[in-house]
Amino acid sequence: MFDNAEILIVEDSPTQATELQFLLESAGCQVQVARNGVEALEFLAGYLPTIVISDIVMPQMDGYELCRQLKGDPRTKGIPVILVTSLADARDVVHGLACGADNFIVKPYDEKYLMSRIRYFLVNLELRSNERVQMGVEVVLEGERHFITAGRQQILDLLISTYEQGVRLNHELLAKHDELTRSNSLLNCLFHFTSGLSDASSERHVIDTALGRILEFPNAVGTWLLLADTAEPGGSLRVAGSRGRDGDYDLGRLTSCSLNCPCRHAWLHDQLSAPCNIAACPALQQMGEGSHASIPLLLGGETIGMLNVVRTQAQSWPVDALNALASIGRQFAMALGRVRLFESLEQLVEQRTGALAQNEALLRKILDNLPVGVSVADSEGRLILSNAENGLIWAGPQPADLDDYARHHGVWAERGESLQAEDWPLVRAVRNGQVLRNEVIDIQAFDDSHKTILNSAVPFHDQHGVLQGAIAVIQDISEQRQRDLEIRIRTRAMEACVNAIVITDNQLDDQPIVYVNPAFERITGYRSEEVLGRNCRLLQGEETEQPELASVRRALQAEEEGRAVLRNYRKDGSAFWNELRLAPVVNDRGRVSHFVGILNDITEAKRYQEELEHQANHDSLTGLPNRNLLNDRIHQAIAFASRNQGQFDLVFMDIDHFKVVNDSLGHSAGDQLLVQVAERLRGCAREFDTVARLGGDEFVILLADGGQLTRRIDGLGRFQQCVAEPMLLDGQEVVVSCSIGFCCFPDDGRDLGTLLRNADTAMYQAKHQGRNRICAFMPQMNEQMQRRLMLERDIRYALQHDEYRVVYQPQLDLHTGRLCGFEALVRWNHQGKQVMPDEFIPLAEETGQIVAIDLYVFDAVCRQMRVWESSLLGVSVAVNFSAVSFMAADFVSRIQQILSQQGVAPFRFKLEVTETMLMTNAEEVLVKMRELIGLGIRFSIDDFGTGYSSLGYLKRFPFSELKIDRSFVTDVHLDPDSASLVRSMISIGHNMGIKVIAEGVETAEQLGFLRAAGCDELQGYYYSPPLPPQACLQFLDEGAELELPAIMVDEQEHYLLLVDDEQSNLDTLLRELRLEKYRTLTASNSAEALALLATHPVGVVLSQPRLADMDGVEFLRRVRSIYPEIIRMVLSDASEIGLILKAVNEGVIYRFISTPWDADDLRSQLRDGFAQCHLVQENRRLRQQLLDQQGYRPAGTPADTARDKAG
Repeated sequence: MFDNAEILIVEDSPTQATELQFLLESAGCQVQVARNGVEALEFLAGYLPTIVISDIVMPQMDGYELCRQLKGDPRTKGIPVILVTSLADARDVVHGLACGADNFIVKPYDEKYLMSRIRYFLVNLELRSNERVQMGVEVVLEGERHFITAGRQQILDLLISTYEQGVRLNHELLAKHDELTRSNSLLNCLFHFTSGLSDASSERHVIDTALGRILEFPNAVGTWLLLADTAEPGGSLRVAGSRGRDGDYDLGRLTSCSLNCPCRHAWLHDQLSAPCNIAACPALQQMGEGSHASIPLLLGGETIGMLNVVRTQAQSWPVDALNALASIGRQFAMALGRVRLFESLEQLVEQRTGALAQNEALLRKILDNLPVGVSVADSEGRLILSNAENGLIWAGPQPADLDDYARHHGVWAERGESLQAEDWPLVRAVRNGQVLRNEVIDIQAFDDSHKTILNSAVPFHDQHGVLQGAIAVIQDISEQRQRDLEIRIRTRAMEACVNAIVITDNQLDDQPIVYVNPAFERITGYRSEEVLGRNCRLLQGEETEQPELASVRRALQAEEEGRAVLRNYRKDGSAFWNELRLAPVVNDRGRVSHFVGILNDITEAKRYQEELEHQANHDSLTGLPNRNLLNDRIHQAIAFASRNQGQFDLVFMDIDHFKVVNDSLGHSAGDQLLVQVAERLRGCAREFDTVARLGGDEFVILLADGGQLTRRIDGLGRFQQCVAEPMLLDGQEVVVSCSIGFCCFPDDGRDLGTLLRNADTAMYQAKHQGRNRICAFMPQMNEQMQRRLMLERDIRYALQHDEYRVVYQPQLDLHTGRLCGFEALVRWNHQGKQVMPDEFIPLAEETGQIVAIDLYVFDAVCRQMRVWESSLLGVSVAVNFSAVSFMAADFVSRIQQILSQQGVAPFRFKLEVTETMLMTNAEEVLVKMRELIGLGIRFSIDDFGTGYSSLGYLKRFPFSELKIDRSFVTDVHLDPDSASLVRSMISIGHNMGIKVIAEGVETAEQLGFLRAAGCDELQGYYYSPPLPPQACLQFLDEGAELELPAIMVDEQEHYLLLVDDEQSNLDTLLRELRLEKYRTLTASNSAEALALLATHPVGVVLSQPRLADMDGVEFLRRVRSIYPEIIRMVLSDASEIGLILKAVNEGVIYRFISTPWDADDLRSQLRDGFAQCHLVQENRRLRQQLLDQQGYRPAGTPADTARDKAG
């Protein structure tokens, strides 16, 4: 029917146009939409729709004008026009007919009605086009005549449409009338319901009235009320009341509703928040009915019950009725809440009234039984209350008002002045509003007795701050005052006592101090506030296990008197002895509540006694225990260890070479040495160990606990370290060592004699092993002593049978690369077996045989030099001498004798002496050195840096050479510390104007570093091992020139070292720098880099910040320490900037280059680096020139050359 029907909608409301368009298109119509009449005419110029549906009220052109123009145009005259409007005036119909409208539809329209009208037009469209008969109709509207000319069908359609609208409006008016009638009835019911509840005074009254008024509700035939049963937990309901028109709604028949009705379940599960219809109530089903409405009674957000109402014929209630019932429910709940509140308030008033009466009676009883007098006066001065105690205190009649106080006699206890009537505290509190507390007054009662009272008075006010009166409280404190006087007398006696008095509380944990007298403060140095609340053990310090503390603890536990002599400590840490007497204090219940302690300071007496004991048991020089006390301590240790299956160590210690110090520096210096060693040993020992001196330089240490051997030796090592520290003796610095031997109880002996003997044996074994040793006693020490004796015999045998041989290790001049000297070294081949020097030389030194060995070696060297005399141009020989040999009284004369016998020039020799020898006997050594230098012999400091040295002493000695010990050379190119020390030694030597030689050089890396650091000479296997005399001839004949690698001496080339653990990065750098005139080296880790730096004259190092084996910055820090003249650069991105900047600030890095780097910038930075390197090298060259001008001459000086030629 609607297919292909073209409809034009003219509507200015987009929402209504869209809804109508959707409705028509859903029916199959083709729809166009115009927003007003003007736009519709523009549409109609292009096509003709089947029907036009237009709104009337629109902007620019309304629907009437649009219809008029359409009907006036022959081309569009036949198109049906339906006007849609919200206007309901009959004039709209007249206007529509006047302009030619075909139909009217009033908004809001019914969709079915609209579609039926459109369908009607579509069906009759052809009929309307054939019957164009015009008719005239006269219409009278509100007294006005309107004559309308239109088509017959058009008029008929409008009349039908108007009729339909009239019928619809009539139905709506009837429905509105019924609704108003019902609403009026509901309002009347609500009014009567509310007015009926306003006078209800009880819950029962409210329920009965409300249920009766509910039956007046339209169509209501029965009702009942369910209330929450507070006496039954779990959501129980009870039927509180019911009403019905036919009398069937009694309480008994409605019980099932409170138990099983759906309304109860809805209430229990909080699903009943608004009135609703309940379809299946079991109570109504018993009476032949089924449903009712349930209205929740809500009060303060809580459901207190439900009102159920039954409608006529058990029908469901409509929505408007339910809404009215909801209002009734609210009124009902409010009425119940109001009467419940009134009832609870009445109960509360009754309870409060009864409680007030009880409180008043209780207060009266309390006042009458108080042990203090109470008086209350009002603001007019009338006494309105006074208890019995008040009369007892005054022993007379109570005053009626404040004026009666004129009859009371009182004196201020503190001032002795009489009180006037207006001075009494109660009078002042009422009249002046003063608060008066604890005023002490001496009174004369009415029975002439004298008493002391404590009087207080406080005014009281109403809520507005107006004074209402005052309360006075008096207390008879006569007995208390007398007790206070007695207490003050006792307190004064304790304060004046010269002995310290302490009182502790026995009823509290840890017996805290509650009182100390001034004598305690004077003796201990503690103020009272510093000790109150603390235990007396604070005086004991760490000595909490003193023997006599046990008697104190027993006395405290038994709650009886006690006595003890204790060592306590003052606040400043100083100790004092006291005699303590304890006495318990028993309270009125027979229990010990406190302890009183009296401390008598016996420090002086104790000190005198200890001095006598000390003199008998201690060494007079060092203050250490002597043999008597040591023996006693050992006996005690044996007994204690035997009881407890324990062990202890007995240690013997002897100062090495003490006789040398005593003889060379004098007995005064020897005594000072013994005293300082004693103090050091005492400082190293623990408090429970014993350090004793047996005599001479022999000390004994009793270590109270044993343990593992390694741990014990480590502990004894600390004693050795303490003794080895340099010390000043008569202004001279001396370094000594000690030999230690020890044995253990019970493994090495169970009695005093055995332990002393074995410890002494172990100590001598330590001395035999070379001194400065620690030896534990072992049974096989006898065998070792035998072996030592055999070695000592073999040393003598070797001298007698010429078993010693001298070898020569060549020394290299780093400036010329040629041989510059030899060091003579002794070797011993005994019965076909090589005996190492460190095996026999220490024993030879100990036994004194080293003197003969040294002279034997020197004589052999002199004989050999006479053989080499023709080849010794510029070559000298260094000979080592032991301190024992050097300090011999005839040492210089013996050297002169050998030189004279062999006929060798003295300037060919260098004598090597150690630092330790110089420091020990400085003055004597200096005298001998000067004598030998006068002969032409030169001196070298051997093993420099390994002993205790004093630069202040060293500068006094006339050395020509300083030898760096091999321990510093081993890792000099790898370890920054070793590198720094070696550089410092070289600098010291050069600044003193002497040459520097390094021994133990075995690698090219060590050689490269030493040469770069400015070392003058070297000695080691890299150049040559020690050689027999025959092999030395080849060195002498050939000059033994060592050609250094070209890279070590090529200082004209610019050597650049690139360090990166990624080969691709190295390749990129090499490619970018291929045109630069650098000798470029590469390394992938720090070890490779350090090896290259030691063997190449590198000027600039460029490294990544992260390497595989070491942090790049740490690598450059090590380079700075070992090779400070090398310029150090790093490639870094932004993520490393913090670390890099810190390294730059520390001087680790000369410059950093940001990555990704620019090639031109990289080349520029490297050129700057080499320029800086050249500047550093030039500064070094100038410094060397300055040293040369100041007198320093490296190897091959003119003076040496002159001697060589003279020889």
